[in-house]
Amino acid sequence: MPGTVKAMNPDHSCWCTTMIVYHSNGQCTRTIINASSLQTQVDSAYAKPQKPAKSPSPPTPAPAPVYSPPAAAPSPPKEPTPTPPPVNQLDCMLGSLASHMTEQGITTTQKGCCCACDKPIVGQVITALGRTWHPEHFTCSHCNQELGTRNFFERDGKPYCEPDYHNLFSPRCSYCNGPILDKCVTALDKTWHPDHFFCTQCGNTFGDDGFHEKDGKPYCRDDYFNMFAPKCGGCNSPIMENYISALNAQWHPECFVCRDCKQSMRKKQYYAVDNKPVCPDCMGVSDSDEDED
Repeated sequence: MPGTVKAMNPDHSCWCTTMIVYHSNGQCTRTIINASSLQTQVDSAYAKPQKPAKSPSPPTPAPAPVYSPPAAAPSPPKEPTPTPPPVNQLDCMLGSLASHMTEQGITTTQKGCCCACDKPIVGQVITALGRTWHPEHFTCSHCNQELGTRNFFERDGKPYCEPDYHNLFSPRCSYCNGPILDKCVTALDKTWHPDHFFCTQCGNTFGDDGFHEKDGKPYCRDDYFNMFAPKCGGCNSPIMENYISALNAQWHPECFVCRDCKQSMRKKQYYAVDNKPVCPDCMGVSDSDEDED
């Protein structure tokens, strides 16, 4: 039959139980049960009171992140614009480059001599006015801007850019004083833009009738005669062609008539009444009376 014995471990750490079982054949079996392992078998909610578990306090919420736009990267400092070397320094650099290329055994084919600096041309070349130039030496003779492949004008063997040439040498319009670039009207010993040669009075350009001049100014035919031609003593209109001079006035031939009967007085005798011609009949003078007079 089984029996139990309680004993302390040699190291006094815990109690242990020894179970002895006697068998029928005279043998016995001993089993040692550790108290700690036994405790685990009986450890339950009814064997041991439970303590309320303290739930950990919720973590303090982290403050919401505040969005701030990324700081703009500092702009790199602007590099100073290199100043082009002076012409003389550039010429020296070109000469030195040609010398170094020759020393290193690099052969170059010369394309002529620049007429501006008298140095050989190795790279690009501009041919103009029967001469050759370095591209940087083919410049306007007035403003010194490079002409490159742009149109240019020649004067006395020198190249000029288009604006400078017209400002310096083109004829000037007598009305606006601007340079005349295309068509030109020459009149009154002056030059004009075609659109600027017009009547001084009405502003209309001149047609096939041409213009008339007064005090150095151009006028159309109608304005000229209305303003400056003598007026007819009969109709007070300007006289443009033939006229009769009588009674200290000028008359259209068709307007020199008797004041009363309107008969023409051309090549006839007349009487002057209020600076108007009157025929003898309207004056009541017969031919015999005229003969007696």
